[in-house]
Amino acid sequence: MSVRNVLRRSAKRRSYRPAGPLLLLCIVGSGCATGGGGSWGGSGGLFGRGGAPWTIQCLELSGPVRNSFIEQFAETLRRTPGIRPGDVFLRDESDGFARLYYGTYHRRTDPKTRKRSRPRRMEVDLALIRQLGGPSGERYFARALPIRMPTPDVGNPEWRLDRADGVYTLQVASFEPTDKFWGFKRAGAEYCEFLRKKGHEAYYHHARSASVVTVGAFGPEAVERRSDQRAYYSNAVDALQRNELFRYNVVNGGVVYVRDGQGRRAAMPSRLVEIPGKTPPE
Repeated sequence: MSVRNVLRRSAKRRSYRPAGPLLLLCIVGSGCATGGGGSWGGSGGLFGRGGAPWTIQCLELSGPVRNSFIEQFAETLRRTPGIRPGDVFLRDESDGFARLYYGTYHRRTDPKTRKRSRPRRMEVDLALIRQLGGPSGERYFARALPIRMPTPDVGNPEWRLDRADGVYTLQVASFEPTDKFWGFKRAGAEYCEFLRKKGHEAYYHHARSASVVTVGAFGPEAVERRSDQRAYYSNAVDALQRNELFRYNVVNGGVVYVRDGQGRRAAMPSRLVEIPGKTPPE
């Protein structure tokens, strides 16, 4: 299935329409292979089959000696009867936590109920991991839980949103994982690069469940309080929103439709968001 068709199917399910050829061609022309990947060390393809890849997060630790401590827990897990040693893996992640993971499980979402399947093997493994502990009765992994398979942050580090010099930025796109679309971080980073090549001050921000792309960096003056005591975007922000590329906050290449205050169906516009680590004025 082509990238364009997957985006169109997702748009139909989520009640949004494709944003037009510009954004779609940016994704289609990214050079990303379809299929495969999904795991941390895999090929990192944007699309795959068989459901979205999930794993079990067993433990997370912070602090200067987190890596040595979590390796000890990982070795204990590897030696546990019933555990597949090759399915144990560790990651020291960008938020300052070292995490211990176990297994790969593919989960599908029921199109009618929107509930995700939970494979039998995941249920069995999770129950086993949660009850593991020491001789004093402590449970090492009592807080183990299923999560989407973590993926590495990608993109030019100079374009990360936390590097922007400002308080606010205009969010113009969001990429979110689905059963068939896994490479949301790569899509966000590559769309940011696309905008940069067109001369725009674009940034990306990766989270666990989405990557957003923003444009511009503004100070407190981006939000104006006028005589009616209501807040308005500044002329500079309004000018950006008049650009066809930045009019909407598109999701996975589609314009999302929501209900406005009068219950009317309207396209979700781009919006100002806070830059991470920056404090907006009261």
